[in-house]
Amino acid sequence: MRITMKESTIDLLRIAESNLLYSFKDIQPEEVNKHIAPEINTISWILGHCFAHFHMVLCQTCQETKLLSDDTIHYFRYGTSKEEIERTELSMTFEELVDKYLEFSVMSYTYLNTLDDADFKKVIFPKIEETLNTSIQRLSLHFLGHVGQIVLIRRSLGNPGSSFVGGAHPDIRKKMLDEWTSWWSESKSRFKG
Repeated sequence: MRITMKESTIDLLRIAESNLLYSFKDIQPEEVNKHIAPEINTISWILGHCFAHFHMVLCQTCQETKLLSDDTIHYFRYGTSKEEIERTELSMTFEELVDKYLEFSVMSYTYLNTLDDADFKKVIFPKIEETLNTSIQRLSLHFLGHVGQIVLIRRSLGNPGSSFVGGAHPDIRKKMLDEWTSWWSESKSRFKG
């Protein structure tokens, strides 16, 4: 059976997303904002950064829909100084941040599934001549790079979680996401503050 560009691109993003979500399964509320070193961002900031990047590509650019505020986007963007992050109070709790991501993730996959193969070859960022396919590949690699950071931070905090990278096989990915969803449903109320 021949795999289409659309199928392989969406599958790659799903693999990366499942690893990103699974990277913080079983984390404790006090760990999400813990600094292990001055030059290393917190797990909460890393996830928000990944979520904001996903939002920029698949919501703002592709669907012309903005679900995160300018302040939230600025807080999580690459280049915002550590000093600015430290003195800025984010208007969302960790629970709200993750739930907002889940909302626009579903919306984005619904959108991607309406497209044809040819749509993935269209340039969505003309300044750098980047196609939707290339942008999703970059987004997926970005997620996986940050998964490595989260794993390292968790190990240094004494709560290593699972190893990565998993979920390449759809059945394993479904199992990972089912486990993560169950954990998040049971645990998210602990992340309100």
